Amino acid sequence: MDNQKYKVSLNMYDLSQGMAKQFSPMFLGKQIEAIWHTGIVVYGKEYYFGGGICAQTPKTTIYGYPIEERELGETEIPQSTFEEFLRSISSNYTMEKYDLFKNNCNNFTNECAQFLVGKGIPENITGLPQEFLNTQLGQMLKPIIEQITNKQASDQTEHFNYVYNQDLDVPQNFQNINPQIINQPQPQPQIVPQNQTVQAAQQQSQQHSSTDSNVVPIEDLESFFCLIESSPQCVIDFYTDWCGPCKTIKPVFHKLSIDNPHINFYNVNIDKVRELADSLQVTSIPTFIIYQNGEQKFRWTGGNQNTLHEYINKIK
Repeated sequence: MDNQKYKVSLNMYDLSQGMAKQFSPMFLGKQIEAIWHTGIVVYGKEYYFGGGICAQTPKTTIYGYPIEERELGETEIPQSTFEEFLRSISSNYTMEKYDLFKNNCNNFTNECAQFLVGKGIPENITGLPQEFLNTQLGQMLKPIIEQITNKQASDQTEHFNYVYNQDLDVPQNFQNINPQIINQPQPQPQIVPQNQTVQAAQQQSQQHSSTDSNVVPIEDLESFFCLIESSPQCVIDFYTDWCGPCKTIKPVFHKLSIDNPHINFYNVNIDKVRELADSLQVTSIPTFIIYQNGEQKFRWTGGNQNTLHEYINKIK
């Protein structure tokens, strides 16, 4: 632990879009404020369950602006430890395992709150779906709520920043995580002299060049350092095979490689070259980095096509 304290709060959104509050007195004889979706806010990010464990800038999700923000307390747990915890529970929070009643966004934030501050979110939030959606009004609103939650997958390209890989070899029980190991500095790779690897890297580039794409995969550290040093300007896409936004932006990236032959386009599957992702501190996918004459010029995260085009235009 680094003894630094981080504020933890809960962003609360109404999935019924005001209808629960409007009609609940008529149907239930009591006021229900909302059908809650929640996100846990800490370390400058909002973490939530949306077709997987997601993280992005607070208050920028598809749910709009929260109708309430509730302080949960403070934590001394470092971000790296928390995100290892998220990896350890990621198999429980997938699109296939989502259940509106039993395994939803509020169950996720409740588990996160217990880990971070030692107590869960308010019980009126976690217990509301089963109580309310079994009523006549709940059944009436259920299609609306399901439409909103199902929208998560189609909107990931615009709003989705990070999904924790379910296939990573991580502890199944977060209590087994050793913070000293997690926080241990990653070894920095040594730059291999260009004259030792440039020929091999160029051969790799020629082998992967095709008529429908000029994107060259980087498959090891030596090739990476060689190619960025030998390229006047290049753009690199860091991705994984399981990432939805990565798949969506892929054809756009490949099309740009054809339209801009004066720029070198590379991609890196971070599951296969993990040491490179660690050394460059790539924690969100897709991540794009532009190098000019061996120096990093621009870096951004996310699958927004307009953003990708804007940065490519800056180096044309």
